[in-house]
Amino acid sequence: MTNETETETPEVPEAPATPSTPTDAWRAALSSRKTEVANPGAVPAAAVSSLETDVSRRTFIQASFWGGLGLTLLGSVGTLLDFLYPRNVRGFGGPVPAGNVKDFAKGSDPKQFSEGQFWMANLDPTESRPGGSGGADGLIALWRKCPHLGCTVPWISGFDYEGDKGWYRCPCHGSTYTKAGVRVFGPAPRSMDTMKIEIDSAGNITVQTGTITPGGPDNPTRVTKI
Repeated sequence: MTNETETETPEVPEAPATPSTPTDAWRAALSSRKTEVANPGAVPAAAVSSLETDVSRRTFIQASFWGGLGLTLLGSVGTLLDFLYPRNVRGFGGPVPAGNVKDFAKGSDPKQFSEGQFWMANLDPTESRPGGSGGADGLIALWRKCPHLGCTVPWISGFDYEGDKGWYRCPCHGSTYTKAGVRVFGPAPRSMDTMKIEIDSAGNITVQTGTITPGGPDNPTRVTKI
């Protein structure tokens, strides 16, 4: 029998279950995605290997080195050529003094100038012999090099060719030339070459040995009148 003084504790109804919050749903979705299997057909993006990077760097360094070396060598060669290039050339290949016009008597034997490798003569138009002036009147400078094979051609006043004395005669193969340098005999392909003559107001003669004209039958017309 229940004590009337006791009071019955009323039953407290259970609280209804709290529905899942959006945060819980997001965590659940995230957890499920971690377990998904990656697509086996997917192709991973290509990555640049450290080896390829090293090769590219090495190639660049090598190209820079050889390019710089080439420019340096080119500059050195240019400086050397500039240093060796002849300036104010003296002797053969440049202007060579050849005395004064009064030093050359008309019709006399030619004079040799070894420095400039030429013969100089004052031709007399009245010298009508076969080996003479060919009617020329004035100074002529003849390169002493034979047009055949380059032998040095001397003037031989006592050499007799067909009864006439006084000719240029090549000692190598016998090519023979008049006082005006015109070829009359031998294997030479042409007459002796001529050089340019300059005369100043005082009569001083300069031969431009770098200005050479191939010889020909017209050599007598190339004289410089004085």
